[in-house]
Amino acid sequence: MINIGDYIKLEVARKSDLGFMLTDGNDEILLHYGQAKKEHEVGDKVLVFIYPDKKRRPTATEEDVFATVSKPGFVTVKEVIPGTGVFVDINAPKDILVSKDNLPFNEELWPRNGEKLFVTLKVKGDALLAKPLSRFEVQGLHKKVSYEERSHQNAFVVRISEKGLGLITNDLMYVFVPTTQLRGIYHLGQEVEVLITKALEDEYYGSLNQQKENMIDTDKEIILAFLKNNHGKMPLTAKSSAEDVFRYLKMSRKAFKRAYGGLYKDDIISFDEKETKLVIK
Repeated sequence: MINIGDYIKLEVARKSDLGFMLTDGNDEILLHYGQAKKEHEVGDKVLVFIYPDKKRRPTATEEDVFATVSKPGFVTVKEVIPGTGVFVDINAPKDILVSKDNLPFNEELWPRNGEKLFVTLKVKGDALLAKPLSRFEVQGLHKKVSYEERSHQNAFVVRISEKGLGLITNDLMYVFVPTTQLRGIYHLGQEVEVLITKALEDEYYGSLNQQKENMIDTDKEIILAFLKNNHGKMPLTAKSSAEDVFRYLKMSRKAFKRAYGGLYKDDIISFDEKETKLVIK
């Protein structure tokens, strides 16, 4: 039986109008001419990846796919469908669905188009699905790299919990970032630069906090962007509640007051009891 979702070596049984008919000795499967890397002759052994076509029939391709049922990999998000999930490109003729069941309940935390997920493929009936790896699955991968503490690494968000974020680096190392070391709201698939703060045997701890001076400048830019996008007005002041600050700007009240005070000191904003205004010079 020829199963979908992985590579298999098959023999060219014959040629048809559409492509090469491959066989394992019992079943036959089509390798479209457009999915073949070169011309094949009857009797050739061909290594192919098996995927379901639009009619869910097993079909072959010689393309190098990014993830299989036996080997996880990074894939790119191609389409986000609210209420359903996201489709990812595995470098096969058909994009693969990551179901909403394997994504955060809050759709605002789903990955955006063009971002990357680290997934493995799963077979469900005659369909092929993609599923992000769990923390333990990532930690179980065999790696041959190590990071020094205080080094910076590029990584992608693979897990979101109340205690913090789970990241995976390009080297497939797992990094946990506690909530106390986060800055802002993050979503699955988001690329970040993480500072390694602690190295353990099978995982690393990290921080996404910037230096305080850089954080203030970033917060100032967020406030100014809000003002400019809302006709120079903002329904917040230094006395606004933490809930209101987070609702409008997605930052803590402490960070808001620090940046707000700097903008007021520089005579960039003014305020009354109800709102803040951008100073026109």
